[in-house]
Amino acid sequence: MAHHPSATPPPTAGQPVLREALVRLVASTLHPGQGALLTGPEGIGRTTLLDALATVAAGQGARVLRCGPTAAELGTAYAGLVDLLRPLPDSLLAALPPPQRQALTAALLRGAPTPGSTAGDFAVATALTALLGDLAADRPLLLVLDDAQHLDRASAGALAHVARRAPTLAVTFLVAVRTGGATPSAPPGRVLPRQIRRFAVPSLADDELVDLLRQHRRWPLPQAALRSVLRLADGNPATALELAEAAALAPQPEPTALDEPEIALPPRLLDRELASVRALPEDTAQALLLLALGSTDQPALTVLGASGVDDPVLALAAAERARLVALGPDGVARLRSPLLAAALRQGAGLTERVGAHAALARAVGDPVDRARHLALARPCADEQVAAALDAAAATARRRGDAATAHELARLAAARTPPDRPEHRDRRRLDAAAHAVAAARHDWARTAAQSVLTCSDDPRQRVRARLLLLDTAGQALEETGPLIAAGLAEAEGRPALLAALYRWSAVRELLGGRTGPAARAAARAAGLADRAGEPALGAQALGVLATVLALRGRPRQADPALRRALRLEHEAVGGAASTVGAEAGASLLRRRALAALDADRVGQASRLLSSLAQAAGAGVEEQVATLVALTRVQVRAGDCRRAEEHAARCVRLLGATGLDSPLGAYATALAACAGGTPEGAVAAARAAVRGSAADGDRLFEVRALGVLGESLLHAGGAERTAHAVEALQRARTLAARMELADPDAVRRLADLAEATALLGEHDEAEAVLTEAGATVAGWREPAWGAGAAAAVGRSRAVALAARGDSAGAVTLLRATVESLRALPLPLELARALIAWGAVERRARHRAAARDALTEAERLCLRHGAFPLLTRARTELDRLTPGERAPGRGAVELTAGEQRLARLVADGATNREAAAALFVSVKTVEGTLSRVYRKLGVRSRTALARALQQTAGSDR
Repeated sequence: MAHHPSATPPPTAGQPVLREALVRLVASTLHPGQGALLTGPEGIGRTTLLDALATVAAGQGARVLRCGPTAAELGTAYAGLVDLLRPLPDSLLAALPPPQRQALTAALLRGAPTPGSTAGDFAVATALTALLGDLAADRPLLLVLDDAQHLDRASAGALAHVARRAPTLAVTFLVAVRTGGATPSAPPGRVLPRQIRRFAVPSLADDELVDLLRQHRRWPLPQAALRSVLRLADGNPATALELAEAAALAPQPEPTALDEPEIALPPRLLDRELASVRALPEDTAQALLLLALGSTDQPALTVLGASGVDDPVLALAAAERARLVALGPDGVARLRSPLLAAALRQGAGLTERVGAHAALARAVGDPVDRARHLALARPCADEQVAAALDAAAATARRRGDAATAHELARLAAARTPPDRPEHRDRRRLDAAAHAVAAARHDWARTAAQSVLTCSDDPRQRVRARLLLLDTAGQALEETGPLIAAGLAEAEGRPALLAALYRWSAVRELLGGRTGPAARAAARAAGLADRAGEPALGAQALGVLATVLALRGRPRQADPALRRALRLEHEAVGGAASTVGAEAGASLLRRRALAALDADRVGQASRLLSSLAQAAGAGVEEQVATLVALTRVQVRAGDCRRAEEHAARCVRLLGATGLDSPLGAYATALAACAGGTPEGAVAAARAAVRGSAADGDRLFEVRALGVLGESLLHAGGAERTAHAVEALQRARTLAARMELADPDAVRRLADLAEATALLGEHDEAEAVLTEAGATVAGWREPAWGAGAAAAVGRSRAVALAARGDSAGAVTLLRATVESLRALPLPLELARALIAWGAVERRARHRAAARDALTEAERLCLRHGAFPLLTRARTELDRLTPGERAPGRGAVELTAGEQRLARLVADGATNREAAAALFVSVKTVEGTLSRVYRKLGVRSRTALARALQQTAGSDR
């Protein structure tokens, strides 16, 4: 059963394949005579894992016997055994000695009972051992015991007899036990064989739960409901599905509602969580409610005592015995789960909750917690409470906790008396600003619109418009009227005008109008200087530096960036603000990307890594940083980390519900470097579509560049023609935008290479002339050296396409030497591949082999699989006798090796899936990895690669 641990079962209807790595790990331990024990709370997925493991075992030829006892059967003798042996026909019992056969037949309710219970129990155990031993001798036997904590005593005794002899019988045990609540943490130890591995089934990550909800059609949920589901489920898949069902059926609040209540628990979950609380003493129940309403990071005994619990130690001891709470050595008590906390809150009446919050407001020392409890203890308008909440929200934001700041500011607005509308509007906008940082854009938009509707104060109205711009993401093209109206209302107020012109600059930039963007950014910087707002000035100058760099003016961009950094330092040195922190993050990214333009990838990576690890950043700031990190790591050749950061970006966008093409763009970048050309093409096309729909011309151009490069890597005349289409479109857009940065030059280099490969020599020469003129216009030798080398590579490809192999080799030799001095391994690999291809066509096989072998090693070292495929395709075109000796071996996993052999022997994907007991989709994904690792594109090439590997092994 453990011979092929890489095999995983196909998904059942409506159920995704989850925890594949855990399935493989557990399957690898299921040796005859041994076993595995899975533990975890209700709903965590133990049964799903048992299903998967049983399917794997059955697919490998094992006989699987399974039982799933329930609590109602605990008092029924041999109920578990009846369930376990149900599939076996009576004829299998006929070979047993008569006393054993009679005892087992009676225990299974297939014959008359045996007199004498003690002798009968021993006879049943002996008969069961003999029967299972006979079955295991025929073929591997797996006993699956689900919910073994409910196994009746008689069945447990018989199975214990088998477990003690499991090694001799060659019987394998797979046992699952529910933990948590009042259930035992393990079945009777005697039921388990001596050699057994224990596995705690882990919770699912939020992104995995989101995928689960999608597959079960519980998607989309409103963002507030989704956040509540993920928090309350705490990684439990069954709970997430049940909560999502309840949330989907519950009436949604009106779009104008400013509150974001916790979703109501469905009756079954509420009753289940509260069942163990109802039998507890009154003081214990009171203590649990206080814990559910309070903070989890304060010493519980101190807070409970100050809140009126007579004997906190005694109260918590009873809760601990009931497994409802855990008290750590630091004195902090934590409830069993967020679900229990929600049940306690929802199960308490209004009077109880208000009284508990009042007690906690007197007891806690933290000003943020105290203000929150004070507000919830006085559920009515109160300016004193609102002011306390206002101050607490600012404190929470300074701590980097935007979600708490949002909750407190929202409460402050709700507690503001009706006769102070100006305070209410300001507090609503404060709450909206915190909501933006916490990625709660739906709430922020609603709050800002409500202020625009009801406020006559121009300052508040402009601020509301700025917040609406904050929630627009990349889709700023339609916000022109919003900015224009704001400029009219902000007349005479330089700080507000500066903020609006800064947004106008960003809008113009994303819309592809770099000239107007530069003018708006410069105007914003001047207004910020007049207003004495250094943080705002730093933001505006950061945008200006970005625009100047994109227009190919490094000598102007650098001073603007240095001045922005000085202003940002001045802002932080004075009264720190959220605007200042955001300006700092944006400028740090700009510094990193300036270093990237100058090919200082190490410096760029260090700057962005420190920014990625900083606490308190808003979600959009995190996304922007992850995209920039992916760009830098691709250039540095760190393909694995690029893929990790792109995946993290996608998860973050999915978990927060932000609709942005940046996740697809990052995915395309990473896949183009270290994934597959096909995956890169699909992601790049999605990024192009999304950016075009948002009117984001800047990222549309960038996505088109990745699309063109990915199609070039894919190879073939048709894909090269499609690459020309994408890159020509990028060239046209870039010309309209007046882009002249290193990225624009690299796109032109790819376009020249693609057109040269198609035989369009005059067009290739025109593109190369344009690229050369752009590089010459920089007048900064240290800026964009890698992009200039890319132009050299493409010019050599064009020379070779015209028949000038000698000129191409000379140029490529010089290009390679220049790239050896730069930390750009993938650019070096591309140049080496081009060099090897030219030498091969010129029949200089030794020179070709040297260049291509170096490229192959470089690609292997950096995980650059698309380029590795190109290098090996060229190597395969050398005559068989001229292949490089000792070509670097690529390790395939056991599962990949078996699949590769099946496919090389002629099996279709469906036949291979049936042979390996996996889904066709799993076969397709694994086969793509095999192709990528071996650098092949077809089944024929795969068979040849396996033969060569076998030959080298011999």
